[in-house]
Amino acid sequence: MKLNVRDRIHQWGPLFLISCISLFMELAAIRWISGEIRLLAYFKNLVLLAAFLGLAIGFALVGKGKDYKSTFPWLWGVFVLLVLVTGRTTQNLSLVYPGGGDEALWNTAELSFWLSLLIFIGIVTIFFFLILLLFIPLGQATGEEMAKHLPVPSYIINILASLAGVWLFSLVSYLNTPPILWFALALIGLGIYFVCTHMLSWLIGVTFLITLLGIGIANPKTIWSPYNRLDLSPVFLEKGSEKLLWGYLLTVQHTFYQGAANFSDSFVEKIRTTFPESLEDVKSLIEGYNLPYLLTPSGSKVLIVGSGMGNDVAAALRSKMGRVVAVEIDPSILELGRKYHPEKPYDDPRVNAVVDDARSYLNRNQDKYDLVIFGLLDSHSLLSSMSSVRLDSYVYTIESFQQAKAHLSKEGFIVLTFAANPWIEERLGQMLEEVFGPGKVYFRKWMEGVTFVSGDNMPNSIALKQFSLWESRQEFSNLPLATDNWPYIYLRSLRIPAGYWQTLLIIGFLCIVMMSRSFPEALKPDWHFWLLGAAFLLIEFKSITELALLFGTTWFVNSLAISGVLAMALFANLYVLKTKGLNLSWIYFLLFASLVFGYFFPLARLAGYHPLVKGIIGTTVLCVPLFFAGMIFSESLRRYGETSRPIASNFSGSAVGGILEYGSIWWGIKSLYLVAIILYIGAMVAAIRQRLLSK
Repeated sequence: MKLNVRDRIHQWGPLFLISCISLFMELAAIRWISGEIRLLAYFKNLVLLAAFLGLAIGFALVGKGKDYKSTFPWLWGVFVLLVLVTGRTTQNLSLVYPGGGDEALWNTAELSFWLSLLIFIGIVTIFFFLILLLFIPLGQATGEEMAKHLPVPSYIINILASLAGVWLFSLVSYLNTPPILWFALALIGLGIYFVCTHMLSWLIGVTFLITLLGIGIANPKTIWSPYNRLDLSPVFLEKGSEKLLWGYLLTVQHTFYQGAANFSDSFVEKIRTTFPESLEDVKSLIEGYNLPYLLTPSGSKVLIVGSGMGNDVAAALRSKMGRVVAVEIDPSILELGRKYHPEKPYDDPRVNAVVDDARSYLNRNQDKYDLVIFGLLDSHSLLSSMSSVRLDSYVYTIESFQQAKAHLSKEGFIVLTFAANPWIEERLGQMLEEVFGPGKVYFRKWMEGVTFVSGDNMPNSIALKQFSLWESRQEFSNLPLATDNWPYIYLRSLRIPAGYWQTLLIIGFLCIVMMSRSFPEALKPDWHFWLLGAAFLLIEFKSITELALLFGTTWFVNSLAISGVLAMALFANLYVLKTKGLNLSWIYFLLFASLVFGYFFPLARLAGYHPLVKGIIGTTVLCVPLFFAGMIFSESLRRYGETSRPIASNFSGSAVGGILEYGSIWWGIKSLYLVAIILYIGAMVAAIRQRLLSK
């Protein structure tokens, strides 16, 4: 019997709604908690793993006689309360992190290793398990809805709803909306689902309303850009009754990020007459910003990557540069610079402001510049919740510096400023020397950090004498250099920081204890689907990371990449749905062939090609393995005959795959394909043992 539209909505609507809400809530919770609690901005992937495990447990509970769906409102209330309280109590404190010797994080507390480790593990563990528990009801609800339908069609609806969730969250991110709107949308959708399933009560409605009010009242003036939580405050020079607005201070995730300061001649004169005691510090800052422009004649063409609110742009204009191209990835920060920078540098007709990722701009632009400036770019955030790579990591690689060099005019040079500790300073110097050669790298330390100057034809000017010739130090002779395959500029060595693996061990042990006592169903995975989940997450991570490298690390590219992964899974499921049966042996062969090809394919060579060519070839190389992997999963799901246990196993395997992603710190990102191949071999062996391969 053919169903009309109303019947189809009644049949598939609840599944679509809860699937969309689950994905949307996952993205929103990760984004909010990483903005409120700075520590978790660097460990968003741990939050994602907690959500995966929660969904896995929820799916495993389907049909077991235990109903946890009604616990969501109360868990949600506890989650909101703890995030708000922790965010308020820690916002003015230094970051507690035990891996200071292994990884560079700014503004960390000077505590003993063991005390730092104890506090770090405590915070991460509490929120890990809170998020895990929060997603169990969502996983169970989704699993129950999928169990009402045939496996492959229900999985197709689940993927379509996940795509809708990704793009709905992308839309609210694009519009710079605050968290109260994100969660209002999610809770309204969940309320509708509760109405459909006869679970809604006035107490649940009151709980949702109170939590939304708390989220809205907490930070009414905070700006939520697509990347960061931003807070802007004025900075005054004060003495007695005298008060002079100097500029503005911008924080991200509750920590200092950058300022918009007035260094104009007229303002300096005001300082000279009104606040003479501050004059030397101000002049030192001005000299640091202005000095690189003294190395090149007035009227020069300048590219600034990471232009922020405009201090470097204003310095270029004060130094009478000609054309200035200012590239900034965060549109909200650029808009704040337009509105609040005292010197109004972005209003100058000589300035062309571009919202883009630095590598993306270098890839697609062919112009030559007399000066390429790398601003202070530390992002205080990760590229994606699926990655341990930071948002700005691909800016500080040898390949990035080579691209910048290719954009220099004959007499041009690069200026790079970084608030560096000794080993990052050494690494940057070695990388620049690798690109430009010995004797062509100079440096100077000042209040904001260290500034490097490098070029093939360095000017013989008085200004250059204020820099020193950079020389490598023997104590750092074994320091690994950052490349596109190992873009970990903030890690000292090829090893996982102690704080990471110690925390993962403790969380893993506690997870096993908790699940064995409370959720034993989750400890009985189907190993075939478990291994498929672990492997798929690794190639998904590599695909998202390398697509970002080709097209930029912008939030839009990240959304497209995640959508592309889901689209490949969707196409694979649609293909399986249209066929009576697939030969999985051949699909496994094609999967292995595509992974090996992807491992050896020199993706970086596509950077200089036309965007259309780059897009077609790059996307094909990266996404074809995902398509074959999706076909294997979907056909296996059809042969298994139900969805709950396979998808529960797949989610828990994905969580372990997220842990294996840290292996890229040892072996590089390309190595993840090799790990995925091993996991897929294990999945194929498990399928043979279960006779899934030949059904």
